[in-house]
Amino acid sequence: MLQVKNIQKNYGNLTVLKGIDLTINQGEIVSIVGASGAGKSTLLHIAGTLDKPDTGQVFIANEEVTNLKNNDLAKFRNEKLGFIFQFHNLLGEFTALENVCMPAFIGGKEKGVKERGIELLEMLGLKDRINNLPSQMSGGEQQRTAVARALINSPSIVFADEPSGNLDSKNAQELHQLFFDLRDKFNQTFVIVTHNEELANMADRKLVMQDGKLVN
Repeated sequence: MLQVKNIQKNYGNLTVLKGIDLTINQGEIVSIVGASGAGKSTLLHIAGTLDKPDTGQVFIANEEVTNLKNNDLAKFRNEKLGFIFQFHNLLGEFTALENVCMPAFIGGKEKGVKERGIELLEMLGLKDRINNLPSQMSGGEQQRTAVARALINSPSIVFADEPSGNLDSKNAQELHQLFFDLRDKFNQTFVIVTHNEELANMADRKLVMQDGKLVN
């Protein structure tokens, strides 16, 4: 599902990634841990096409994405990838359902999108929040809405960067369990950067980054 080969990244004189090789299979949940500054988020952003490596290749669902032109890359990202961040980044003037459907609408889809959005929100326990604005929802509800948004286009893989970092322990535990429920239901693949040891240890594989390299 995801393969990165010899990924290197520099920012000025600072080498952040020092030749990363990684393969992740369909339906696998992989956590990436390490100290701040180890290169975790940089790796996630490059694997998720949000940033480009200086050298190396990224393959997603057997397609090399490293050299895609901007428009093609934006289309691929919208159709094939889902993203969950520490801050939900919901649009405040839109309802939960409208936020969830936004990536599909941006991609030009209309048929069945609202029905799919409602299905996801109901599955995530948000049946009573479908028409609520983000300001009318709790932090946990907002983050689950962001998860539904990440899934609306049935992505090949979901990238999550500190997804529970802004939640209390109860909501964090519920969100963590949700990832595994989604994997069981949809065979969904997750790559999760986290400082949360509980989430990291739940994953099928826990990868440790140190000084720009994977050390296990």
